[in-house]
Amino acid sequence: MSPWQKLFGPKDRRGALLVLVTLGIGTCGAAIYSLTPMPLPWFLGSMLGCLAALAIGFPIRTASSLTLVMRIVLGLAIGSAFSPEMTSRAGEMALSLLFVFPYVIFLGLIGYPYFRMFSGYNRVTSFLAAVPGGFQTMVAIGEDCGADIRRLSIVHSTRILVIVFLVPIWIQFSCTTDLSTAIAPASATFSALSLREVLILIVCGVVGCWGGNRIGISGAAIIGPMLVNGAVHMLGLAEARVPVELVNAAQLAIGIHIGCQFAGITMRELTSTVSIAFGYALLLIAGAAVFTVLVVWATGIDQNAVALAYAPGGQPEMNLVALVLNYDPAYVALHHLLRVMVIVFGGQIIISWFVELEKRENAKTDRKA
Repeated sequence: MSPWQKLFGPKDRRGALLVLVTLGIGTCGAAIYSLTPMPLPWFLGSMLGCLAALAIGFPIRTASSLTLVMRIVLGLAIGSAFSPEMTSRAGEMALSLLFVFPYVIFLGLIGYPYFRMFSGYNRVTSFLAAVPGGFQTMVAIGEDCGADIRRLSIVHSTRILVIVFLVPIWIQFSCTTDLSTAIAPASATFSALSLREVLILIVCGVVGCWGGNRIGISGAAIIGPMLVNGAVHMLGLAEARVPVELVNAAQLAIGIHIGCQFAGITMRELTSTVSIAFGYALLLIAGAAVFTVLVVWATGIDQNAVALAYAPGGQPEMNLVALVLNYDPAYVALHHLLRVMVIVFGGQIIISWFVELEKRENAKTDRKA
């Protein structure tokens, strides 16, 4: 396989060309979206451009290797927002993080009955659809325990799409700051980086991603580099910043990746699975709003930072929004990391119980037959 194919994923030239065309569609979408007063043109514009292409029947394709690289970039950029001063905020951040535990329980309590009532999914699929523990993570767990993978994929793709689109728009119109031209503060330009800073970022990215995968961290491509680069910055060993050009490229790639998740959806799935998932995404937003009010009341932390920390969208996507809009990305990232960890580790117990319950019911049905 050539280096070109390793980067873009497809094994044939037509597939690689389709990836390039999709990148062009995403870029055009971002350019058009930038003409509006809406925030995050590179991210939301590229996503909408791909959805528009799918709506008219145009094939699109993302490149998994390119998305992986851009996730590492995002992790490094978030890590650059860590600083030695964060230790002085340990108290308020600890109190805010404590709210994540009842928040996750609350989401499960409203989500599981919702899917059981309105979708007819089995117990395992309903539970995995209800808990926002990360798209890839929930699908991977579903594969291991016999859940409906196709429906899980559509549900979580819809959840991420709705939340990452509505939350920045709500922030845009709920504050006086114009976010349409926001640029991540933890960014530099290529010309401002020294060779030493470039090497630090590369080492943090490689070591963080490799280490995260070795110990099995969920979302290792983001979390590993974020933690390694964050530790380097908190210790005052470096002040290297990710170039803004790369941050924009990460927005573009991740926006395209979300849009491509809807390729191949049938009209039947659109009117059933997507509509149910859309309703649940709105329910999640309402639940997140309740906890945002509680956390702001208890800690006095900025409302928009708390809203992004508790918005149950995808971990990479919400971290990206916080980074680009300059709403305490380190604080937001830690909350999403804890949310995913609680769901992944705590959910294993509940899933095992549901699987055993399903087996018993199936055995009873077989005996009656």
